[in-house]
Amino acid sequence: MLQKVSKMFRKVMLRLTVLNSAVLLIVFVIYSIVIYTYIDNKLFDNIDSAMVGAITKFSDYHQVIFPHSTLQPQPKIDFQLQLQPPPQRQNDNFQTPYSEEQKRKPPPLVDLRILVVAEDMDGRIVLPEPNEKIDIDDITMLLTNTSDGSPQSKTINEHDYRILSISYPAESYPTVRVGKEKIIPVRKIIAITVVDPEVSMLNRLMVIIMAGTIIGFFVIIWAAYYLAQRALVPIKASWEKQQQFVTDASHELRTPIAVIKTNTELLLHHPDHTIEEESVRIAGILKESTRMGKLVATLLTLARADSNQIEMDFCGVLLSDLLRDIIEQIQPIAEMKAIHISAEIDSQIEVKGDRERLYQLFVILLDNAVKYTPVQGHITVTSHIKHGLVHVSIQDTGIGISQKDIPFIFERFYRGDKVRSRDDGGSGLGLAIAKWIIEKHSGKIRVNSVKGEGTQFHLQLPLEKKR
Repeated sequence: MLQKVSKMFRKVMLRLTVLNSAVLLIVFVIYSIVIYTYIDNKLFDNIDSAMVGAITKFSDYHQVIFPHSTLQPQPKIDFQLQLQPPPQRQNDNFQTPYSEEQKRKPPPLVDLRILVVAEDMDGRIVLPEPNEKIDIDDITMLLTNTSDGSPQSKTINEHDYRILSISYPAESYPTVRVGKEKIIPVRKIIAITVVDPEVSMLNRLMVIIMAGTIIGFFVIIWAAYYLAQRALVPIKASWEKQQQFVTDASHELRTPIAVIKTNTELLLHHPDHTIEEESVRIAGILKESTRMGKLVATLLTLARADSNQIEMDFCGVLLSDLLRDIIEQIQPIAEMKAIHISAEIDSQIEVKGDRERLYQLFVILLDNAVKYTPVQGHITVTSHIKHGLVHVSIQDTGIGISQKDIPFIFERFYRGDKVRSRDDGGSGLGLAIAKWIIEKHSGKIRVNSVKGEGTQFHLQLPLEKKR
């Protein structure tokens, strides 16, 4: 049985670990994707803004002339950028910082901050200012298969470029001054920049994210296993408590059943005996039947309490009258042991609660006090109001409870130092029910006891608010 339970918990722990790992890993991956995408967009948004600004400066500096000066067409741009001066990327004499790996690459086709060129009516690249370092054929190759209107990236000879091409409608081609005298019509203005540092940074970021994901995977598995263990702690405790409860209940039921069975068999051995002759055995059967009936009823109450199937009928209850009624009923039993019960109960104390359950609560406590108080002992019941709470104390001069047993006396079927003795008719469930009742009434219960001197149960209940 224990092996089956252990195997069951191992399966549950494995499932919880896998589930927790999957959830944590998905969250980590999504977070990494969001970070990478944000940095990627932020970097290239700044570059794209600078390219749009460079085209604007180019138009102003080289005096782009539109045929209809009263209505100059605006270039069609597919992204949300305004034509404005570009933000500075360090300084005007921009130099691309290269790593050792990048220094071994062939030189880039364009190694300027942003190069702005134009395309004439025949599709040829036009440089407004001659530059010996720039090869027109390389620029033409770079611009092959590029679309207009939105920025795009290209990689050639292990270098990365960002290109923005703005075209104009056929009826309104602008003209660009080339050199000092020549003016030619153009159909496109194109901005080009090298983005090696940005791409390199994104590649390094990707490597870091991948390495972090691999390392994080093992950390996530460990964290998921730890969380699964923590989640199973209360489940295991509840399971063990339930198993102990079932074991104890079976043990408690086994004894009265065995007594009833034995007495019945003895009766069958003497069928000619009269009832009077077998009255002892019949009385034993009746006694154990009554005990078993009470035990089953108590077990049913606890089972229904655990599943929250018991509804409390809360109303105003005169606690002073309730305590006096219970004391009157317990008094004859106490007198049989010459036990004196004294009461100091404030009048007109009203609490909000279930009268039937409160009655059961105080019967349990007073019955225990009488049961474990020796002959000629004393029981004191007091009640008063303090700080908006009703305080009830039940104190006896009985056998007491050892300090090591006090933390466990409210557990089901617990018996320490024979404090709960089956010979006295106890099932070990009374105080468990008492604690459940007091908690249902938002109250508190505590115990003070000295072994051999007596026990005091102190209860706190909320006072009924008067309207």
